[in-house]
Amino acid sequence: MLALRSQADSPQPERVDWEAFYQNFRKPGYVPGFEIVNKLGGGMFGLVFKARKESIGKDYAIKFLKVDDDTVRDAVARELESVQFFAQIDHPNLVSIEDKGVVDGIPYLVMSYAGQETLQKRLQQGRLSRDEALRIFAQAARGVQALHEHSLVHFDLKPANIFLKGDVARVGDYGLSKLVSASRNSLSFGRGTPYYMAPEMLQRRGDARSDIYSLGVVLYECLYGDVPFRGDSEWEVLRKHEVAAVPFPEDSLPGDRAVLLRCLQKRPEDRFGSVADLLRALQAPVALGESLVFASPRLPAAAADPPPLPGTAPSAPPPLPRDAAASPYGMPWRGEAPRRGLVGWFVRAVFALIEAAIFVLLLPVRAIGAVAGRGVVFVLRLPFRILGLAARLLGLLLVGALILLAVVTVLHLLTAV
Repeated sequence: MLALRSQADSPQPERVDWEAFYQNFRKPGYVPGFEIVNKLGGGMFGLVFKARKESIGKDYAIKFLKVDDDTVRDAVARELESVQFFAQIDHPNLVSIEDKGVVDGIPYLVMSYAGQETLQKRLQQGRLSRDEALRIFAQAARGVQALHEHSLVHFDLKPANIFLKGDVARVGDYGLSKLVSASRNSLSFGRGTPYYMAPEMLQRRGDARSDIYSLGVVLYECLYGDVPFRGDSEWEVLRKHEVAAVPFPEDSLPGDRAVLLRCLQKRPEDRFGSVADLLRALQAPVALGESLVFASPRLPAAAADPPPLPGTAPSAPPPLPRDAAASPYGMPWRGEAPRRGLVGWFVRAVFALIEAAIFVLLLPVRAIGAVAGRGVVFVLRLPFRILGLAARLLGLLLVGALILLAVVTVLHLLTAV
C-alpha cells in the first residue's frame, strides 16, 4: 500500500507533445530566455534551431532531441543528466554545451553557435587540398583530445559533427551518441555511424581508441574525398570494417598511408595510443599556440616518392638533438638546419652587405647625435657653472675683506699704544 501511494504521489513525467512544439516554438520565450530565429537542420539526434538569447542578443544553437514516446523520453531524460560532465569542458575546438532542459516533454540542449557549415558540406563541394584537409582535421582532433583528457569519449565522430566557422573547426554532438540508442533499432543510431564506426563497436564495446579509428576514417575522407568502406547495407559496411584491408588511391603519399593504417587497425591496441600521438605522426600541433605547419617530407635526390613520416619507416631519420618528450610544446624538438649551398651563401652575402650599408648610413646620424647631445648638455650646464664661479669669487672676496679688516684693526691697536 505504501509503495502504491508513493507511486501515486510522485509527479508524472510531462507528455511528449510535438504538435504543441510546432505550434509554439516560434513564440519568444518558448524556451525560457530565448527566441528561436530559424531552423539550422535536423538529423539522427533531433532538430537544431538558431536561437537568440533575449537578455544579451547573442546567438546560440538549440537542439531538441528526437524521442518516439513517453517511455523513451524518460530514458533520454535520465541519460541527459550525464551531459553535465561534457558541459564542464571549455576548448576552442569544441562546441560548448551551455544549458539543458525540457519543454512540452521534449528534452533540449543549448549549445554555442558554431555556424551552419560542417565538414560534411565542405566535402560535398569537392575534394580538399592536403593542407586544408590537415588544417581542419588537426583542429577537430585537438577537440577530441580535450574530451579524452577529461576521460570522455565521443563515440560518433563524423564530418557532419565537425562544424566550420571561418578558419576554426569545432567538434559537436559529443555526449549525445547514446541518448537515443533506446529509441532506435538500426545500428546507424545510438553509438556511432557505420561508415565511421570502429569494428569493436559492433559488439557494443569501445573506448577512446574507438574515437581514434573514427578520426582515421574522417582523415581518410578529408584526404581522398570518400570513406574507405562502402556497401549496400549497414551490415556490409560494418563487416568490411572488421575484416577488409584499407584501400588507397594511387596518388596517396606513403606517409599518409602509414598514419591511416595505424588509425584503422582492427584491434584497438594496435592503433595510436592517444590523439596526441596521432597528431605528432602528422607533424601537426598538439597543444594550442603551436605553429600550424604540416611539413611534407623532403625527397632525397634519387627518390621518386616521399618517405613516411617520422617513426613510421624502417629507416629512421637522424636522432634529434633533443628528446621529443622533453619538448615544452609536445612536439619533436628540431635544431636550426645549417644553411648550405650557393643560394645560402648568396643570401648571407646579401644580408651582410645590407647590414654594412645600414651601419655606414647611420654613422653620420650617430656622430651628429653624439655631438648634439653633448652640446645640449654643455649649454644646459653653462649657467650653473657661471653661478658656481661667481659664488666662489664672492666667497673669496668676503674672506679677503675679513682678513684685511683684521690686519687693519691689529695695526690700529698697536699704533694707539
